[in-house]
Amino acid sequence: MLNPQKPNLGVMSGLPVFGQMMNPMMMRMGQQGQEPWIFVSELKRDFNVREVPMTTEKIDDDLQVLVVVHPSNITEKTQYALDQFVLRGGKLIAFLDPLSVVDSRNAADMQNMLQRAASGGSSLDRLVKAWGLEFDLNKVLADKNYVTTIRRGDRPAPEPTWLSLTGEAINRDEVVTSDIDNLLLPGAGVFTGTPATGLTQTPLLTSSGNSMLVDKMMAQFGGDTTRDFKPEGKQFTIAVRLTGKFKTAFPDGQPGGDPKTQDADDDSADPDKANSGSTAASLKESTKDGLVVLVGDTDLLFDQFTVQVQNFFGQRLIQPFNQNLTLLQNVVEQLMGDSDLIKVRSRAIRSRPFQVVKSIQAEAERKYLATIKQLEDEAAETQRKLNELLQNRDAKDQRLILPPDVQKDIATLRAREAETNRELKRVRKQLRSDIDSLEKRLKWINIAGMPIVVAFAGVSLALVKRKKTAAK
Repeated sequence: MLNPQKPNLGVMSGLPVFGQMMNPMMMRMGQQGQEPWIFVSELKRDFNVREVPMTTEKIDDDLQVLVVVHPSNITEKTQYALDQFVLRGGKLIAFLDPLSVVDSRNAADMQNMLQRAASGGSSLDRLVKAWGLEFDLNKVLADKNYVTTIRRGDRPAPEPTWLSLTGEAINRDEVVTSDIDNLLLPGAGVFTGTPATGLTQTPLLTSSGNSMLVDKMMAQFGGDTTRDFKPEGKQFTIAVRLTGKFKTAFPDGQPGGDPKTQDADDDSADPDKANSGSTAASLKESTKDGLVVLVGDTDLLFDQFTVQVQNFFGQRLIQPFNQNLTLLQNVVEQLMGDSDLIKVRSRAIRSRPFQVVKSIQAEAERKYLATIKQLEDEAAETQRKLNELLQNRDAKDQRLILPPDVQKDIATLRAREAETNRELKRVRKQLRSDIDSLEKRLKWINIAGMPIVVAFAGVSLALVKRKKTAAK
């Protein structure tokens, strides 16, 4: 039987996901306000989406599921509200991020950008810790098997901290991810640790073994995250589902609340009282199994990283180029208790990425990485010696013409520096050549392989038919 009324869904965010109105001055200059993010518009098709302020101290009782996106600078009182929401049976989907590309772009100047990079990120630190997990805001995940090619300046460059997740990175045993095979997560974090007693974790997205954690400041400002790349040989958890009996992260009750109204141990044992939403009661433990989904990235919901938007005679045409939105919609529908549309939507986009190709490319890079690092270190050491030689001369020796011994040393170092740079350029060119050669071979196999197979099958069939005719 169809439900004529849309279920209530809450969305809380530290980013302008519901759109942003321009001030009158900007409007007079012809600029328009920002539209709501596509994921909000898509959720409104199936749910009664309600904005929940980042400063809220109480989640409405009629909200069944709450989506939290980039809760930067979240207060203790708001975390307490989320804590109580989960304990009384609410289901939480939280998108956290050590490095929000979108948030850093909103910085008005370089100083603000530096401040956001250093102190930015978003986490539900009190809650995540109480659930037995950790989410490091200073590290982002780099994975050589799921590299994304992005544009740096005027040239494309591989970026291992922008994850193009496919294949084994996605849990095929879970209904919400079983048909998803193409996700983009720029600058994601990971969840470590062991769930608290009473909780069970199910990883939804994981890295490959060819991955490591890198400093987020290096990733933020275009540092070479591959130079000292040393795979840790283990899979990191990027998204996880927690189920079971949750315990409060605030055993002393609401931060700044009245101590006389904080003890609700008796109420938490009574399901009717525990779910009544009474502001005078602080729940200590959930009365039934709860459900929380944690994702280590927020940028995957931003329009630029999930859809292409075209204007067609005044109408916006939206074409997804990955399944980021599908992942969110699947999780929300499952938590709402309505999974009927999950399999239909999950088949909307099917990708067949060359995962084997990516693995071969990663192996090729690994083969050259040690040589490149050695040459870079030699170049840096040579430059250091040159600077030291020029700076450590006695003041009395400072003159227009350098002593012969100093000139000889400088000439030797500069020759070594030039030779090292030439060799480094040659090795990098060889690496690029190997990868290009691999891509060309695969293209020719794809272009010519199928016609050859069809021709061979046709000839074989003709020969078989001729033999049968001759036998008659």
